[in-house]
Amino acid sequence: MRTERPSSLRADAALFGITAIWGFTFPAVQLALRDVEPLVFLSARFALAAIALLALFRGRAMRLGARGMAAAFVLALCLASGSVLQTYGLTITTASKSAFITALYVVIVPLIAAVGERVRLRVSSLLAALLAAAGVYLLTSPAVSRINLGDWLTLGCAFAFALHILVMEAVAPRHDPVALNFWQIVFTTALCTLAMAPLARPVFPITFWTVTALLVTGLLATALAFGVQTWAQRETSATHAAVAFTGEPVFAALFAGVIQGAWLDKSGLVGAAMIVGGMLVAQIRTGKRK
Repeated sequence: MRTERPSSLRADAALFGITAIWGFTFPAVQLALRDVEPLVFLSARFALAAIALLALFRGRAMRLGARGMAAAFVLALCLASGSVLQTYGLTITTASKSAFITALYVVIVPLIAAVGERVRLRVSSLLAALLAAAGVYLLTSPAVSRINLGDWLTLGCAFAFALHILVMEAVAPRHDPVALNFWQIVFTTALCTLAMAPLARPVFPITFWTVTALLVTGLLATALAFGVQTWAQRETSATHAAVAFTGEPVFAALFAGVIQGAWLDKSGLVGAAMIVGGMLVAQIRTGKRK
């Protein structure tokens, strides 16, 4: 039997811990988006994260070679794409649905990995995809709420985040985690700001939820969480990371229920459970890719 190294176990535990933070951001950001435009919020979020990392690590955050810069830019393309799709989706769909559909990236990771490595898809991956698809159907069935544009945008976000995990696994061991994380956030800020210029007014209203969501997403869910992810994926595999992230939609549903009173009904709970089941099944016999 394969025994996990202590560093790998710590990395897995750290990844699971940040899912609670990410779970809280779903209802918090949705409430903030009543007062601030999505691209304005994202630009402020990533700018705050970049400033926090620079203040904390100073010169170390800046030191990244040309190849590291290229890797950070590719990561930023994935992160910016996923964040924009998810945030616009939150203006249309519910926080719980957004969280569980976003979580499909856990199922998508081994599917993309199999295609990229040109290997036969495992039965577990196919079963996971079927479970997750059935779960999404129940979660978005007419009895709960019809699938809408926000759900489709969030599905696109899931593919972007799956690519982000796989790219991170490939590049994280080769570069300093602090510098790589800092520059991916700087590039993400730039991409969101460039997109904001023709589409939104750069106004950030000061309300309880805009400030709360900005501080939580900028400092905890971005600067801290992606720093933890960058470090952790040097110690564990992408599929282990994906398993740890199964906690994110569960925490999101709990926080959405407590904060917004938006509890899932029986059909939604069954669909959510099937998605989580698919997320776990997707990792069967795939944890040795490191």
